[in-house]
Amino acid sequence: MAEASCDSLQQLVLWYEEELTRIRSETKSETSNDVQMEEKRPPNRMRTFMTGVLAGLLAGVLLTIKLYKR
Repeated sequence: MAEASCDSLQQLVLWYEEELTRIRSETKSETSNDVQMEEKRPPNRMRTFMTGVLAGLLAGVLLTIKLYKR
């Protein structure tokens, strides 16, 4: 059988509250670090479009040169 005075119970409650606060702050900081690492910029659509157009033009020019050399 365990006996405890009010003071020891109060100390135990305070200790658990501190532990809970510490664990919550650690979890919050770990979660915010994960979110920051996963954050990526969205792709630039105009740059992607221009890259495709230039690649198509280059392929067309190269094919035209190759066909006219025959």
